Amino acid sequence: MSRCIGCGIKIQTTDPSGMGYIPEIALIEKGDQVYCKRCYDIRHHNIKYFANYNTNAYYEKMKVIQHQRALVLLMIDVLDIYGGFIPQLSSCIGENPVLIVVNKIDILPKGFQIQKLENRIREIAQAHAIHVVALMMISAKKAKDVQKVIEKISKLKYPSQHKKAPRYLRNQEKTTRFGDCYIVGCASVGKSTFMNMVGKLTLHYPDEVITTNRQYQTTLDFIKWPLNQNSYLIDTPGLINENHFGAYLSNESIQMLIPKTYIKPRTYQLRTEQSILIGGLVQLDFECEEKVNVSFYLSNELYLHRTKTKEVERVKTALAYQKLVPPWTKEENEAIQELMTYHFLIEQPMDLFICGIGFVHIVSECAHIKVIVDKKILVQCVESFM
Repeated sequence: MSRCIGCGIKIQTTDPSGMGYIPEIALIEKGDQVYCKRCYDIRHHNIKYFANYNTNAYYEKMKVIQHQRALVLLMIDVLDIYGGFIPQLSSCIGENPVLIVVNKIDILPKGFQIQKLENRIREIAQAHAIHVVALMMISAKKAKDVQKVIEKISKLKYPSQHKKAPRYLRNQEKTTRFGDCYIVGCASVGKSTFMNMVGKLTLHYPDEVITTNRQYQTTLDFIKWPLNQNSYLIDTPGLINENHFGAYLSNESIQMLIPKTYIKPRTYQLRTEQSILIGGLVQLDFECEEKVNVSFYLSNELYLHRTKTKEVERVKTALAYQKLVPPWTKEENEAIQELMTYHFLIEQPMDLFICGIGFVHIVSECAHIKVIVDKKILVQCVESFM
C-alpha cells in the first residue's frame, strides 16, 4: 500500500473527498513518490484543512512503540515546556529511553538562562516518569544543530567499544541498544521541519519532502526514513493537546501564537488594580502594594493591552475581534469561554506558563494575581528559573 510522502497517510484512488486521495493516473505516473490531494493543496495552493482532534486514536497508534526496542525522540517547543509533554506518553512507549529535543531556541532573547531551563525540563520529565537519556537544545532550521542530534542518536544506539580491544572484536557487527527512532511531540513543535533537514543531510533530498506549512498539524501518519541498514527514523503525527489553545482556535489564530522571529520581551511595571489582556485569550489582574515587574515571552504578533481592571469589560467590548485577537470570530470565541479564575500569590520571582502562548516572568515580594482563562487550558505558576 502506497503512502503519501508528505504526510504518511495511506493513498487511495476511489474517494476524492476522503483522506489520502489521489487520481489513479497520477499514482501510475509517479509511483511511490506521490503526494495526496491534501498535501498538494497545502503545498501549492495554501489551502487550510481542519486538524484531527481524535486523541484516543492518536494514543492507540502510538502504543506500537511500547512493543519495540526503540528510542523515542520527544520534541518540545521552547515556549511550551509544560504543555509539550504528551500526557499519556509513558504508557505508550513503555520503558524505552527518551531523547528530549527542545526546539526553536533561536527565538529566545540573548542572555537567556539555557542551563536553568534544561534543569527545569528534566524536573518535568521526572514528574512524567520518563526515562531521559539525553537532552538537547536546538533549532530545527539549522543544519549544524540537526547534525548534532543525528550524531547523538548514533552514539546512543551503538555502545562504545574499548579502543584496546582486539581488532577482530572491534570489527564485529556492532550491537545496538535499540532499533528504530520515533519522533513524537505535539502539533507544530517542528518535527517535520527537523525531518526535512535530516533528509537533506543524510539522504541528500534537494527539497523539503515532508509537508510543512502554516497549516496546523500536517503529518497524519507514520513516515519512515532509513536510519541505517537495519532501522528507521520515524516521524509521527503531532498530538493536538486538549490543554493547548491550538485545539480550539482557527489556523489563522494559531499562527499568531507561534513566534516566527526572535522574541522581544515586553516588560511592564504594573500598579494595583491594573490588568493586562493577552489578545482576547487571557486576562491578568494585579493587586499589589508596590509596583510589579512583568515580562512577557510570547509571539511578537500577539497584542497586549494594559488597562485599569475596572475598565476591562468596556475594553473587551470595544476591541473584540479588532485589536484583541485572536479569536477573530464569535464562533471561535465561544470555544474558549468556559472561563476559570486562577489565584496566585507572588512573593518571589515566578514564571506563569500558559499552554499555547508562552510564559510570563513576574517579579514581586507581595502581589496577588488573577489569571482568567478557559478552564481547558493548562496554566502553571512556578518558581522562576530565570
